[in-house]
Amino acid sequence: MSMYYYENRLNSFTSKKKKWPHTDKNYKATPEMLAKAGFYYLPAPRSPDNVICFLCHKSMEGWDPTDDPNIEHITHSPECAWALCYCMTRKFADKKLPSNLDDDHSPSSKRMEELRLMTFGNWWPHEGKKGWIGTAKKMAKAGFVFASSIHTPDNVMCTYCEVSLGDWEQKDDPM
Repeated sequence: MSMYYYENRLNSFTSKKKKWPHTDKNYKATPEMLAKAGFYYLPAPRSPDNVICFLCHKSMEGWDPTDDPNIEHITHSPECAWALCYCMTRKFADKKLPSNLDDDHSPSSKRMEELRLMTFGNWWPHEGKKGWIGTAKKMAKAGFVFASSIHTPDNVMCTYCEVSLGDWEQKDDPM
């Protein structure tokens, strides 16, 4: 099962064999929040709430009611492209991004473009296709991360406004 699909990550929390143990409504670490933050559920006998990032493979456990998956991901895996691209912007979801972001974390920085490109890995379905304008590199430059879904394998998302676009055609230009 490919965990870069959001739906697969979300479904990992509700399988018949294993269910997420923190069902209390007071927990910030809900299956939906964890899956969006890039995590899938893979419990172990001594770690019943263990999750793993699909991109950086960081394993995390011991979730407390106040733990925010986005902040925890950035804190414990500060080099993860998904944590920096998606989780950092979700940290400021109700507010505008702070104007004092350092140059490396500015949406238009070369560093953020490189991080967005890393989210595409080897998964972009149109990479290397003859005549296709929308390469992974162009998608990242346009501000998109790879956010594939089972129904839309070429889905991309702007993490700043959460607009998603999919079903790309050969001549579509992300810019």
